[in-house]
Amino acid sequence: MIPPFIATGIGSLPHIDPVEAVRTVKQFFPDMPHWPQLPSNNTSEGLIGQYIAPLVRLGLVDKESGSSPFFVRQSNWLDRLTEFYDLYLRISEGDDEALSHFGLPYEYAKGFWAFVDELSNGGFHNAKYIKGQVTGPITLGLQLTDQNRRSSYYDEELRDIVVKTLALQASWQVETLNRFGIPVVIFIDEPGLYAYGQSTHITLNKQEIIDELNIIVDTIHSAGGSAGIHVCASTDWGMLLESRIDILNFDAFEYFTTLSLYPENIQNFLHREGVLAWGIVPTSEKVWAYDSDQLTKKLNGQIDTLVGKGIDRNALLAQMMITPSCGVGSLTTDIANKVYGLTKELSIKYQQMF
Repeated sequence: MIPPFIATGIGSLPHIDPVEAVRTVKQFFPDMPHWPQLPSNNTSEGLIGQYIAPLVRLGLVDKESGSSPFFVRQSNWLDRLTEFYDLYLRISEGDDEALSHFGLPYEYAKGFWAFVDELSNGGFHNAKYIKGQVTGPITLGLQLTDQNRRSSYYDEELRDIVVKTLALQASWQVETLNRFGIPVVIFIDEPGLYAYGQSTHITLNKQEIIDELNIIVDTIHSAGGSAGIHVCASTDWGMLLESRIDILNFDAFEYFTTLSLYPENIQNFLHREGVLAWGIVPTSEKVWAYDSDQLTKKLNGQIDTLVGKGIDRNALLAQMMITPSCGVGSLTTDIANKVYGLTKELSIKYQQMF
């Protein structure tokens, strides 16, 4: 069970130097450190670029043409596809060498490998959990297109490749990080879920979304990890609470009201020992206007609102994490440090209060 009020970050940091980024994570989140994504380093370390590496390597995705990456159905497409599903089958039969094809290469994830180095040197010896992350299938599927610039998510064949790729990358992270003897949590980062219910994306199907998330969640569980999901906007929260995720991370600073519309789903989620990760610290210049007392008051008010809707207060407090509202990769280092500092302060404050 995840300890109450534990704090962690979402993933991205503004640093260029991966060692410095890991040092920052270690400073602010010793109980649940996360490996840092470094989008300022290069586009290959961003939310989309980081997770297409195996598809590029297999020749399924083109990222060298000077435009955004896209699936390319060339004359040898069937051979490439056969190779992909052969790897998938071998992995399902326990082939670790095949799984290594879905690892994060150094040039795509310098922050990950600096994090592993720190773990290898015993640098996170007090950590209760360690956290990794993958992009969600909606986010990647809407951004990664076919060669006609249509979102791959709307192509059943391409969507299956996206979902399986992310599931295998999550599994590889769990297996890689598990060897350090600390429980592993993998967050599925799904900012693209804001699109569900929008008139521009009316073909997004609720049950399909749940099923695809569950494929990734089940793969994480099978590898021995816990699974969270992060959404930094509004969405159909009931859909996520009905899935098999262990942790729901939401932007409590801006979007708590939308979550509060689902009290029955929240109660059921808590009943099955799900954890709410409250992204209460704003990840923008707004953070300069707040201190820990103000954010505590805001968070307590939100907890009171849910209790007023019939949700058990003790369960809310026992199954609660504290995070920033989103990643801090697009911010300055000063603002990022302020965000992480406030998150740590709140975590300590709640641990002392309860």
